[in-house]
Amino acid sequence: MIDTLLGNDLVINEDSCNLSCTYCLTGQSNLKQSHHAQLIFGPPTRDRYAEGSLLGRRLPLIAGRIDDTFRAPMLKVTGGEIFLVAGIMDYLREQAAQHEVLIVQTNGVLVREEHLEELRGWKNVVLQVSLDSHLFSGNSHRVQTESLHGKVLRRIETILDSGLPVEIYGVLNDRSAPEAPAFARWLADRERPPAFFPFPVRGPDSERFAMRPDQIVHIEELVDRYEELAAVLPPRPYFDRLLSFLREGERTFRCHLPRLVISTFSDGMVTPCPNIWFSNMGNLLEDDHAESLRRVGETGLYTALLAERPRLNACKGCFTPWDTLSMYFEDEITLDELCQAPTYAPPVIRELIAERKRLYKEGRDGVSCGG
Repeated sequence: MIDTLLGNDLVINEDSCNLSCTYCLTGQSNLKQSHHAQLIFGPPTRDRYAEGSLLGRRLPLIAGRIDDTFRAPMLKVTGGEIFLVAGIMDYLREQAAQHEVLIVQTNGVLVREEHLEELRGWKNVVLQVSLDSHLFSGNSHRVQTESLHGKVLRRIETILDSGLPVEIYGVLNDRSAPEAPAFARWLADRERPPAFFPFPVRGPDSERFAMRPDQIVHIEELVDRYEELAAVLPPRPYFDRLLSFLREGERTFRCHLPRLVISTFSDGMVTPCPNIWFSNMGNLLEDDHAESLRRVGETGLYTALLAERPRLNACKGCFTPWDTLSMYFEDEITLDELCQAPTYAPPVIRELIAERKRLYKEGRDGVSCGG
């Protein structure tokens, strides 16, 4: 069994969002009945985090049981859109005090100045913001009208100017890819440039939105302009993997993410990979939660997820910003290059990643499958 994890990717009310991205993974997932129903495309459900509320009872248990078992110093909180939850700042405040890094993923629409001021004061928050382009044409799989795009962009500009560490997650699709170089230039021209991670659209329906082969030239342009745009781009070898994925039409390289990060949900469900929601490993709200967590790193699914070459179709279709962790484990980038990203920059996070790689290389990282 793994005794230390880097992080917990906690998904809160994943089927409730104030945007309806056409390529939304929750709308394509088969993990839960609610995913089958594609509730993500309906009106968002309001919820509350407060003492005595359902989330108020569940969320501290879920994060606490992961931390008690695996001492994970990193917590990523995502959705859905978490700022739809009334009182979410109370939960984030509690968790920021208990973790070395708190990652908050958002589309930015509901983030207010007072949120940014408080988040900045905690000193250990990284905002991961979803945006495919600064232009409506490239962002139109995420927002349906130009007026809504304008609102989204104004909110995100406020976030970029807040002084918080920001990572922009840009999905590459048939509409956004042609604008990727101009988008990177727009980000690099900000007074406080964020880290920009472009990655391909994925999921069972991805062919509907995927880049066309003739659009790969736009990603090649990013590489050609790397020195000009280096302030916002991930390490250069990231684009070697990205272009391989785009040219081959699938992933051919190894993933190490499940040996480092686990995914949990606000209903207590646990699944081994934050990128693709696979089988239910158990529920952290049940009496047998300790037994469920003992299976982390031990089940047959980990053999497939951590194989030298991808075995599962979902894995073959997956490439995300988390890939820089796998690149470090495969000696494709250095620790310094990995830790250019705000998420991995804190010394405690950096040291843990280096230690987990050392144990992996020695065959002692607690993962009995796929090592």
